[in-house]
Amino acid sequence: MIIMSYIYMKSLENKAEKYDRGIQLLTLGKLSEIHEEIVEKYLNKGEYLLDLGMGTGSFAISCAKKGLKVVGIDKSEKMLSVARKKIEEQNLTDKIKIIKLSVIELDTHFQDNSFDKVIASLLFSELYEKEREFCIKQIHRILKPNGEFILLDEVKPDIFWKKMIYTMIRIPLLIFTFISTHLTTHPLKNIENLLKNQSFLITDTKNYLLDSLKLIRAKKLDNEKGK
Repeated sequence: MIIMSYIYMKSLENKAEKYDRGIQLLTLGKLSEIHEEIVEKYLNKGEYLLDLGMGTGSFAISCAKKGLKVVGIDKSEKMLSVARKKIEEQNLTDKIKIIKLSVIELDTHFQDNSFDKVIASLLFSELYEKEREFCIKQIHRILKPNGEFILLDEVKPDIFWKKMIYTMIRIPLLIFTFISTHLTTHPLKNIENLLKNQSFLITDTKNYLLDSLKLIRAKKLDNEKGK
């Protein structure tokens, strides 16, 4: 059940103080390893980053330690309270700005061409198709020219035997999550086409955990170029 454990994130959000430990245990540290890989390989000192759905701030802290300036948003005050405490303990309050904000409110914040990079980790699977489309459009707006969107989220494997394992594991997890939180997640479908339709050029993809978790890097194009 470990390979699909990030579905449990919704139930852990109700216990924000235990969130990091729970995710580490449920993924055997894999999610943390992927985040560190992103920081080391794809982010650069001096960049201005927007972290969508920042949770308890662990990823934002890693970015700030590398020398990035970070804005993190999340709609959960419980999660942000934990994030504030961790950021203060690391003396990084001048490097990380926290805003209580839902991603479907992005059109009310941030100027055009503001950020070098935007990341969404295990966030889009919580959104419906129209919400994803809206978010991608707003991400394109607030990215600087040639800026990059980094997406890490749940997908359905293509290979039959991996898909079978995925299905057997996901159903009980979905039931557990819904009973615990009355919420569910939706594996990403045709996300590459959605990005291309919103004037993004996909530059790299990588799969993890039996292809059930996908990393996509996409470069902002001018609207005219994206057509």
